[in-house]
Amino acid sequence: MSSSPTPRAVLFDFDGVIADTENVHIASWERTFAAMGLEVTPEQCARAVEIDDRDFLAEILESKRIEGGAIDGWVGRKQALAAAMLRDEPRLYAGVAPLVRGLAGEARLAVVSSARRADVEVVLDAGGITEAFSVIVAKEDVSATKPNPEPYRTALERLGISAAEAVALEDSAAGLASARSAGIRCVAVGHRHPRGVWVGDSPFLDDLTDERATRKALGFDAP
Repeated sequence: MSSSPTPRAVLFDFDGVIADTENVHIASWERTFAAMGLEVTPEQCARAVEIDDRDFLAEILESKRIEGGAIDGWVGRKQALAAAMLRDEPRLYAGVAPLVRGLAGEARLAVVSSARRADVEVVLDAGGITEAFSVIVAKEDVSATKPNPEPYRTALERLGISAAEAVALEDSAAGLASARSAGIRCVAVGHRHPRGVWVGDSPFLDDLTDERATRKALGFDAP
């Protein structure tokens, strides 16, 4: 049995914990730039995962001294491409679906992400795990994204629980900082980053394929 109270809620980061969507967004930007007739390097496209789509396109157009550029239209095209790609291949990490389905009967689950709600929902739907989540906090739901604690505080408020009753799964320094600042215990996941100083004193999992080990790190008994 666990030595501490079993969590009432598990809060999942999305990209990097539930699914690997980074390359989808890069590819959709590459296709969009090709349609625009612009040459943009893969390295430049990689920056798109760090900032808002509109800000990213504005940055690219400014670097090429292009004024105007119908930003909203091209961003809409990129987002539609990304949604179609995610729907066809949701890219859930190995072990996520059985873990989520197993935990759903024992705790309330939430997604806490800096991604667009539409991107989160299309992946959860395609992966068949939407119904397991009681709450989704996405980019549109907050005024400040991670590492600000607002996303996690919003999730706690919507779940109606205290920080002490929750545990978070995160894969980045910014995500861990956000959850910790909200007072939530964290487990770090190394899907994209090996164990390093970014983990701090949180338990670390290489991935989520070992359900027993993951449940133990989160504070649940073995299945």
